[in-house]
Amino acid sequence: KQVQNIEHPSNDEVEYGGQPMSINASGMVLEREAENEVQPMIETDNVAHEREAETMIEGSSEAPKIKKHRGPTKKTDIHARTLEERTPIILNCYGQPIGPTPKDVKDLSRFLGTIARTTEFAPLNYVDWPSVPTHDQIWEYVLEKFMIPPEGRSWVLETVNLSWRGYKSKLKKMYLEAVEKGSNLDELYELVPEDELKDLISYWNTSPAKEQSKKNKRNREKLDDMHTMGPSSYAALRHKLKQKDPNKQEPSKAKVYRESRIRNPKKHIKQVMGTPKPI
Repeated sequence: KQVQNIEHPSNDEVEYGGQPMSINASGMVLEREAENEVQPMIETDNVAHEREAETMIEGSSEAPKIKKHRGPTKKTDIHARTLEERTPIILNCYGQPIGPTPKDVKDLSRFLGTIARTTEFAPLNYVDWPSVPTHDQIWEYVLEKFMIPPEGRSWVLETVNLSWRGYKSKLKKMYLEAVEKGSNLDELYELVPEDELKDLISYWNTSPAKEQSKKNKRNREKLDDMHTMGPSSYAALRHKLKQKDPNKQEPSKAKVYRESRIRNPKKHIKQVMGTPKPI
């Protein structure tokens, strides 16, 4: 089409910057030089992308689909905080965070998840959490980003522990899938230092680890009624229900259980572990 427009330009002319211009049938503007010679047109980025997309569609039966993944939470803004920018955290009588806002509590929880994936704070080549020697370093680093009373130390370390175990479980699943497909472990080596990954693989292949994995899997399959609170905690839910109560009384366990299992009827929830119990 470009060649045809150049060879057979239309007679419509406009003034552009004091130079005579010719508009072809497709609406493109062609500049004439003094000797009436037309320079080759240069496609814009958008036009080039459109033509590339048309070529891909013509060469295949359907357009390629690229699945987007959110990826792990990094919380770089919190890691970059100074001592003056720290957020104060309010604890309940059990040393669990409940404020000052639900967003602050969620930010703290997700921030602790990033620590669990940092090998300097939570090395992965330890069998259990009590043997990890960096508990003090973790607590001190958290205090650099949040103002938390000393009573919150146990909750902070336990939250990192749960995230640490969950992260190891994810890595093991990736490892087993790579072994099943016969692919290399490059993706794992990007996440875990080589020495730690080798220690993990060596441990996963031991008989006690395999037996414990089978036992944990059987116990996990017994769970048939998961909560629907997302990243929110039971402590935050209890505090919310207490504030709604006219007498400001602590909610009962039954009420907390019911509220934590409320499902949106318009939202489809994939049930993995059996059928949910009626509430």
